[in-house]
Amino acid sequence: MTVLVVVGVLVAGLAAGVLSALLGVGGGILLVPFMVLVLDFDQTVAEGTSLLVIIPTAMAGVASHLTRGYVSMRIGAQLGLGGVLGGAAGAALALVVAPELLQFLFGILVLAVGLQMMITGLRQRRASQRSR
Repeated sequence: MTVLVVVGVLVAGLAAGVLSALLGVGGGILLVPFMVLVLDFDQTVAEGTSLLVIIPTAMAGVASHLTRGYVSMRIGAQLGLGGVLGGAAGAALALVVAPELLQFLFGILVLAVGLQMMITGLRQRRASQRSR
């Protein structure tokens, strides 16, 4: 890898870390498209690499949020258990699904979540403006 690519990867990781901790989103929403579109990774490799990145990123973000009391340990543990089971099932499925289909499904997920977030944000903003 060239120095420029290494710097680009570090900047992408930094951006994903900041946005993950700031917005509570998984860095994969940023890193997977970066790895596929910029680094020319196969979708499956990008997803697997993104999962590896979650571990240190999440630990740093959780540590900060814990000190402020912004973590529900009970719900986090329950979601975590489901996440472990779902992660194992999803990884097994990813082995038998074509990378092109994974990329298509990832794109649909990003669009659907983004659209829902935009609609919810607009509704909340309108409600807040009416109550003033």
